[in-house]
Amino acid sequence: MKRSQCLSQTARSSSSSSCLAPSKPSRQRCVSARAAAKEVTLLDYGAGNVRSVRNAIKKLGYSIKDVSKPSDITAADKLIFPGVGAFGQAMDVLQQKDYVQPLVDYIQSGKPFFGICLGMQLLFEGSTESGGREGLGLIAGTVDHFDTSRGLPVPHIGWNTLDQLRASDLLASAAPSDRVYYVHSYRCGVLQA
Repeated sequence: MKRSQCLSQTARSSSSSSCLAPSKPSRQRCVSARAAAKEVTLLDYGAGNVRSVRNAIKKLGYSIKDVSKPSDITAADKLIFPGVGAFGQAMDVLQQKDYVQPLVDYIQSGKPFFGICLGMQLLFEGSTESGGREGLGLIAGTVDHFDTSRGLPVPHIGWNTLDQLRASDLLASAAPSDRVYYVHSYRCGVLQA
């Protein structure tokens, strides 16, 4: 099997909902549906600074609903999971708060999900970080520490190019010369059949 580097995020999109229905909806239901369409649920597991993510969501015109219980994940229409910290500690928190199964079910439903950094890494089968830990198992492969034998500095910190391995709606407007900021010591090894 071949390993390849993956992006530091994953995203899916689905069609937007409307207020149209077989019977004429009330104005109140229509307004509620529009408001929900502009709401994003944010899974902040408590180990990182998510202020910049909150600011970006608000700047895009969305309101934020914070996850405080497992049913908030299940009820979400759009879910963003930013993460900073150690793989093992993050999995411990998800398990302690009973978020694991609702998160797996949500992602498998195909509803829009955006995992940022550790929020994306946890989707994999596991990580060598924290002595080797199981992840959510939604993506075949593991999260491994960068190979330091090549003499490159680890952690990788700074501006660098983003190499797209395949087309993505998320990166549709990104030019090959665009640069993004990285701060990481681990990479995702995707198993390909």
